[in-house]
Amino acid sequence: MVPQRLDLQYRIKWTGRWHVGSGYQGVAADRLVRRMGGRNETLFVPGSQIKGVLRHQCERLALTLGLDALDPHASSQEHSQQLVKHFVPLSQSDLVVDRLFGSRYQGECLFVQNALPKSEGKTHVSVRARTAMDRVTGTVMEQRLFTGEQAEGEIHLYGSLRARHAAGILTPEDGVEGFPLEYSLLVAALMSLEALGGDKSIGLGQCEIHLDLGTLRWNGQGITRDDALNSFKEEDWSELLDMVRGEM
Repeated sequence: MVPQRLDLQYRIKWTGRWHVGSGYQGVAADRLVRRMGGRNETLFVPGSQIKGVLRHQCERLALTLGLDALDPHASSQEHSQQLVKHFVPLSQSDLVVDRLFGSRYQGECLFVQNALPKSEGKTHVSVRARTAMDRVTGTVMEQRLFTGEQAEGEIHLYGSLRARHAAGILTPEDGVEGFPLEYSLLVAALMSLEALGGDKSIGLGQCEIHLDLGTLRWNGQGITRDDALNSFKEEDWSELLDMVRGEM
């Protein structure tokens, strides 16, 4: 057994308006989009946000494949007990997503960079208003509009990720000379993402994820996208991805 590493670069192609929130508000808008610097600086998607979305998608795919998955954030006493039960070295873990991403026991194994545009061209941002909702009652708030910034137009953002695993953690399958199942799960999750950011329920954040050719490398060797997804052949991964997209 040898240490495993995966490197890939991807492109986010926005197909409509999108909002990746900064957590701040301004005078003209209740919610501002995320920028790398000041008011007129580059819009981007933080790597931490992409990583969180990827983990959630990996959990969904794992459950669809009949594998166990467990949210790392406890929501009940029973959930806390399950987290304690699975607080073990990654080489002994039954949770495929933990083995891929890492755990509190052994640390992080997946590192995701911010997704940024390659050019410094300015992206048009508009302020849109919609009805404000009372979160307690679930009803419309009278005489109250909620405003937020939205990025306009079709632009591309570029990001990368690195996976680093010690020997004996990942699951070899009948792929390209034992390409790990966990890495196939990661590539499938990335490819099946169709929306990022906030307000997805009202149609924002629609996007396409493309793997840049020649940038997918496993243990330093270039492989194809199909090679990376070879572990899903028995499950017919193409139908699986179509099903996941249909649920989103």
